[in-house]
Amino acid sequence: MADEAANGHGQSRLDRLEGLVEVIMNGHIEFTTEHKRLLTAQVVLTDRLDLLTKQVAELGEAQKHTDERINTLITVVDDIVRRRPPQTQ
Repeated sequence: MADEAANGHGQSRLDRLEGLVEVIMNGHIEFTTEHKRLLTAQVVLTDRLDLLTKQVAELGEAQKHTDERINTLITVVDDIVRRRPPQTQ
């Protein structure tokens, strides 16, 4: 009891240190939990990004084929329009 009265805080130095260690440990536990959640989210995000990258590449390929077909159609229509004889009225 002499130690408690001597420091003027109502708790012994050891009690204060134990309280601080407990606060630090709780903070570390919360940090570890959040860190695990962040790592899980990162893995999920990476997987989704890989899938999105693949889908964008497939879409790019499909667009190339569409462009080729449209260009072919334009050529055919252009030939038809240019070869049509003038209409007489």
